[in-house]
Amino acid sequence: MFMFDTHVHTCLSPCAELDMHPSALVAAAVRARLDAIAVCDHNSAENVAAVERAGRAAGLAVIPGMEITSAEEVHILGLLPDLESALELQSRIYRALPGRNQEDVFGLQVVANEHAQVLGFNEHLLAGATTLDVDRIVAAIHEAHGLAVASHVDRESFGIIGQLGMIPAGLALDGLEVSHRTPLPAARAAFAPRGEFPLLCASDAHEPRDVGMAATFLLLEEPTLAELRRALASQEGRAILGGGKPMEDLALHILDIAQNSLEAGATEIAIDLLEDPAADRLVIEVRDNGPGMDSKALAQASDPFYTTRTTRKVGLGIPLLSEAARAAGGRLEIESKPGEGSRFKATFRYRHIDRAPVGDIETTLMVLLAGHPDLNIRFRHSLGREVFELDSRDLRAAGIDPTLPEGLALLRETIRRGEAGLPRPAVPPKVL
Repeated sequence: MFMFDTHVHTCLSPCAELDMHPSALVAAAVRARLDAIAVCDHNSAENVAAVERAGRAAGLAVIPGMEITSAEEVHILGLLPDLESALELQSRIYRALPGRNQEDVFGLQVVANEHAQVLGFNEHLLAGATTLDVDRIVAAIHEAHGLAVASHVDRESFGIIGQLGMIPAGLALDGLEVSHRTPLPAARAAFAPRGEFPLLCASDAHEPRDVGMAATFLLLEEPTLAELRRALASQEGRAILGGGKPMEDLALHILDIAQNSLEAGATEIAIDLLEDPAADRLVIEVRDNGPGMDSKALAQASDPFYTTRTTRKVGLGIPLLSEAARAAGGRLEIESKPGEGSRFKATFRYRHIDRAPVGDIETTLMVLLAGHPDLNIRFRHSLGREVFELDSRDLRAAGIDPTLPEGLALLRETIRRGEAGLPRPAVPPKVL
């Protein structure tokens, strides 16, 4: 499983911050615990090579890309297989991009290397629109062997629906992108209710702090464009498992804690999510049979710079969950002993104005169950008197293999049906 942010900018984009140079972008992506990013500056790919070099040094996969503005002022992402393809498409875009940049109006367009050194300034009007309509842009991306994705379709400005009022029939898009503003379940219902298009979540980051603000979880063999293409088409077991705002919605807090447990060596994990509106209480409990923590590690568990992970650089999950619980009138309790596993219990006031939304349970379960098909993972969601429970052992006993396309489809349908069976009661307004 890989976590992608498929839409980030560098200081080359006139609307991006100057501190979004290639090395700073890569550092931000590593801090956000991303596995891969796609560099998509406005109408140009001149900083892609530097980001690729910085990414290789940091162990971060980088996909070349470009955010192209159509004649109708629609933003379309072109995700390309390699630098050569990106530069070839860039030449075509430059020929269709009238005007010269005015730095005092639109901002600097900085070409930089991986050492944060300025190499020059792009003189094209990258903030402008090309003379190519959306059909010709999508065709140009495909001729460069790339993927064409409509940017931030949930935004009025520069989104294809906001600009055109619809997605034109027959437009050969490979997918749609939604921003951090729209939860994935709402995006599915609004933009692809019958599965017309696969959906990606991405940050559209223009400054370092926004990198990874939204991301997509993908079941792939490796973080490459070829694998992403298969996932968008649901081919050969590759799949989009979900997406959203890591470490904001409670479902993704659950995912982070569970992933930590599994990476630490747990083979069994139990997750309980209790929603009790009548008692103004929400409880998340995660228990594992992992190696556990000694008193020193337990004391350090709330330190954002402490982690036992070898695949991530920092361990933000526990302190952020603790802060989320505290902000909503609750607390996080941790019990752990070496050789006896760990237990995490976060409590929240259900109606507290600062209580984060539960979020996309589907993404959390798809990532855990499809990413760890041989481990024992049990999830139980209680809302009032209704309960939805899912156990990986039951899936295996029923012959459902989430590593196969048909197994993924059955798993997704099971989760959606189970969550939909939990009726949302009317609750009083949120309170302080």
